[in-house]
Amino acid sequence: MVSYADGPHVLTWEITRACQLHCRHCRARAIPRRDPDELSLEEMIPVLDDLAGNFAHPPILVLTGGDPLERPDLDDIIQEARARNLVVAVAPSATPRLTPEVVQRWHELGVHSVSLSLDGSDRLVHDAFRGSRGTFERTIAMAETVVKAGLGLQINTSISQQTVDQLPKMAELVRHLKVTSWELFFVIPTGRARLMDALSGEEIEQVLDWLTEFAVKQPFRVTTVGAPQYIRVIHRRSPDMPLRTVAREARGFAFIDHRGEVFPSGYLPVSAGNVKDQTFSEIYRQSGLFQMLRDPDGFEGPCGLCHYREACGGSRARAYAVTGSLVASDPGCVWV
Repeated sequence: MVSYADGPHVLTWEITRACQLHCRHCRARAIPRRDPDELSLEEMIPVLDDLAGNFAHPPILVLTGGDPLERPDLDDIIQEARARNLVVAVAPSATPRLTPEVVQRWHELGVHSVSLSLDGSDRLVHDAFRGSRGTFERTIAMAETVVKAGLGLQINTSISQQTVDQLPKMAELVRHLKVTSWELFFVIPTGRARLMDALSGEEIEQVLDWLTEFAVKQPFRVTTVGAPQYIRVIHRRSPDMPLRTVAREARGFAFIDHRGEVFPSGYLPVSAGNVKDQTFSEIYRQSGLFQMLRDPDGFEGPCGLCHYREACGGSRARAYAVTGSLVASDPGCVWV
C-alpha cells in the first residue's frame, strides 16, 4: 500500500478566504472581503518552486477559497503554477464572477479541471444550503460550460442531514452533467457546520453501502471526503480487489490556508507550520503533527485495532471535531 510519507497526492490551497456566498456548512467561515494578511503572489512563488522541485511526484494543486475568483491575480497564480508543470485544478464559487469567458481563459492557461459544488438536485435545496438565490441555475450552466470547454468537471456534494435525501436525484444529475469525478463531502462539525448537521455513523454506513453499488456502474470516479472507511466498504464487497491506501489528512492530502498555515486538511484546524517560515515539503515530511497522523498504530479505540487501519485510519478531522483528540477513534465509523 502507498504510504504517502514522501508527499501528498493532493494539495488544496485556500488562496483567499473572501467569498460572496454564505454557505451554512462553510469550513472556512468565509468573509466578504480579502484578508490583508493573505499570501501575496510573491510569497506564493517559493512554495510553487518547492512543490515542483522537491517531490518525486508533485501533488495536484487545487486552488480554492473562499472563492479564488476574488483574487485579481488568479490568472497569474495559475500561470506560475503551470510554468512549473504543476497540475492545476480550480474550485470557484458560483457567483457572477464565474463566466464562460473565465472558463475559456482557464482552458487556455492549462487548467486541468474545475470543481463546482452542488448540494441539491433542485434550486430549493441547493440555494438554501448555499445561502444565495440563483446559485443552482448558475452552477448547472457553468458545469455545462466547463465540459464544453474541454476541462474536467468535478462535482462536490456536501452530505448532511439537510441533503442526504437528495442523493438518488443528485446521482442522476451528475450523470447528466457528464462529470469526470463526483466527490461526496461528509459534513464534519467545524467552521459553520454543527454537530446536528452531520450524519451519524449508521447513516454514513448506509450512504456508503448505496454509493458502492452506484459507483461500480459509472464511467466517472466517485470519491469521499470525511469517510475514508469507504475503502473498507468497497473491499468487503469485493475482497479479491487489491486494498489501496486512501489519501486523507496528512497522508496523501494537505491544506495551506490564505495566510500560509499548513494543516492536515481544511477540516482539521491544527497547524503544522507556516510556509513563510519553512518549506511545505519540510512541514509535510518532518512535522510531528503530520508524522503522528500518518501512524495508525497510535490511534485509540477501534481505529487503532481495525484490520483496515493502514488503508483507512478513520477521519482524523471528525475525531478531533467531536472528541477534541487527534488520535481518537472516528465517531463516524461503526465498524468494530
